[in-house]
Amino acid sequence: MAEVQAESARRRRRKVSRKKPVTWREYWRSAEFGRHLFVAMSLIGAAYAGTILWETRFASYNYPPVKMGMTPSEVRYLLGSPRTVETGGSLYRYSEKGREVAVRFSSAGRMESIACRAGAQGPPTCPRIREIGIGTGEYDVLRQLGGPSRETFHGDAKTMYYDGMGMAFQLSLLEVTQVELREGAGFTGYFPRALYAMVP
Repeated sequence: MAEVQAESARRRRRKVSRKKPVTWREYWRSAEFGRHLFVAMSLIGAAYAGTILWETRFASYNYPPVKMGMTPSEVRYLLGSPRTVETGGSLYRYSEKGREVAVRFSSAGRMESIACRAGAQGPPTCPRIREIGIGTGEYDVLRQLGGPSRETFHGDAKTMYYDGMGMAFQLSLLEVTQVELREGAGFTGYFPRALYAMVP
């Protein structure tokens, strides 16, 4: 008899423990709230990670209004006729107020790089890459993208290459003087940078 009563008591306790909370105070303290909070935080984290990854991938292929792989005709349509055409038509140079732009094409006739530096007149108008533009400090480049794949020095300037992201930045006196988007970006390159960007 005692065993039957003990079993009944255990069943009642289990039913009480499984009972859903009926007030907000009970809900905040329940295991159900913990599960809901975990799911919500996981979804928010996944959405944030996806956004950062998409932005990093977009920046590796696009330099508005052009993007990697465009033909000379597409580039002319968006940027207009170049000021000069060099190296047998594989290099277009543009000179505009606030910027000097150089567009290179591969032997297959596709855009493989675009570089922009400040022009002789007016403030720099080069589009930024991942929040990095003309005048950005070297510390901010490192904080935004981490260490470069490699560096080269030439005269009083330095170039920081981020090969996996298809980016390069020329600096002088610790400030960016030219931004460049290049062919070669890939998932293994921009995915680690996207993870780095998520670190506070």
